Amino acid sequence: MGFDLNEPEQRRQLRAALKAADLTAGELWLNYFSIGGGVGEYEVEAYLQGLLSLPPIQRDLLAMAANELIEAVPRLYAPYSDDPYLAGSAWESAQQSAQEPAQKSGQDDDGDHGARGMPGSDEPTDPTGDD
Repeated sequence: MGFDLNEPEQRRQLRAALKAADLTAGELWLNYFSIGGGVGEYEVEAYLQGLLSLPPIQRDLLAMAANELIEAVPRLYAPYSDDPYLAGSAWESAQQSAQEPAQKSGQDDDGDHGARGMPGSDEPTDPTGDD
């Protein structure tokens, strides 16, 4: 192993974080490499398995890459009663319920636009109108 006493614990916690976020070593390496990591995918895999020691700067870049990937993973959470997302979901549910009878008869109650004023499938999506 390496000469740094913190390396085994840093490795263990990195592996635990990757497992909890359901991230692979390949995904980690790709992000690590994109932010300037200096070792190859094979070496990162060996490091994660405890077969290779890495310098602190490379381990810190791996931690940074893992944290970026973990932050990018959408997480579910329990909303509070005043959560705007919760209010938006209730509004969308009410809109869908109101539109169901109109859609069954082949009509759309808000013209040719979808639920949030978005263009329908047959309308252009260019906001400038320059088609």
